[in-house]
Amino acid sequence: MKLMKRLTALLLALVMLLGMTAAAEDELPDSLDMEDIVVVDGVAINEAGEEIEGFVIPEELQEVVEILDAEIDDTVDVGSLELNENLPDNVINILLIGIDSRSEELDESNQHGDVQIIVSINKEEGTIKLTSVLRDLYVTIPGYKSKNRINVAYQRGGGELAMRTINHNFQMNIEHYVVINFFGLASIIDSLGGMDIELTKQEAGAINAYIKKHPPKYDNQGDDYERVPLEKVNGVQHLDGIQAVMYARLRSIDNDFARSARQRNLLELLLKKVTEGGMDFDKLFSLLETCLPYAKTNMSLSDMGSIAMTVLQSGLLDRVAEGGSLLEQNRIPMDDTWKYDTTDSGASVVVFRTSKRLKENIEALHEFIYGEYYPAD
Repeated sequence: MKLMKRLTALLLALVMLLGMTAAAEDELPDSLDMEDIVVVDGVAINEAGEEIEGFVIPEELQEVVEILDAEIDDTVDVGSLELNENLPDNVINILLIGIDSRSEELDESNQHGDVQIIVSINKEEGTIKLTSVLRDLYVTIPGYKSKNRINVAYQRGGGELAMRTINHNFQMNIEHYVVINFFGLASIIDSLGGMDIELTKQEAGAINAYIKKHPPKYDNQGDDYERVPLEKVNGVQHLDGIQAVMYARLRSIDNDFARSARQRNLLELLLKKVTEGGMDFDKLFSLLETCLPYAKTNMSLSDMGSIAMTVLQSGLLDRVAEGGSLLEQNRIPMDDTWKYDTTDSGASVVVFRTSKRLKENIEALHEFIYGEYYPAD
């Protein structure tokens, strides 16, 4: 029973950690000094956290307001998840959705699913595979007549529509989802005593600037807590929960690809610390119960317990103890299969170059998760 409780705690930690980053800073043009300026929520600030007066963010870098058509398609059965029944049942797929929320508010009516990650747990091989889906990918959203960014699906129909949109466009069979915001993740990291992460001086400076600009209203530290700024140097530094979350959000100093690498690095460090006994599992389970208001899922405790048992039986923990790789990574769209485009309404989106390129992504996704392609009927 105790082992089952610990494994359930591990699963809860997994699903909360994987949905870690919801919104990123806007990118800055290469001509600016990245060590001195960071754009946070549309505002340019210096490393002291002060707003740079008169700085105008280039139009092409500003967040585009979503104004695409939302006309309903009445011919679609809204109750279906459009599951690909041909996929093998040896893999459990969970859709992890990250939102930029600073409270317990997880209402999809005013939130985009800005981070979407498919976590695939192989029950036989004891592997976990992650597939990130770019938030600006322009796809069909079931129940609507026009295409839109994939992150709009959560806003329009919650986790169910987000899952269905992935299933519809990529011939998948996702039935479980977890939504997470920042507070839950920061709490988990703090419960582990923070993380030692190797930073560049640019990363350290950007983290300090972000926290200066946003006094930690979604930080779980007490009012009397005085955070020590990170040193602006290259090397390993100790980060608390909110600093680690900011590390995973950074994009202004480089690009989305580097940000994804930081997310994977943090996730790997966190999961290794949990599985290698970095803290007492009973304490972690207690904390996760506290953090659950900051997460939303359609999985019951029975579902999570069942999946936890699957993880145990798969030999995953044994592989980790032996120094094996914990995660494999993937991304949709694949390199050289996509391009930027602009819709009639002026929104910037990511599109597949051709229908053939889309099919290549579907086939590659199945091969990554299952080892071969299983076309839907």
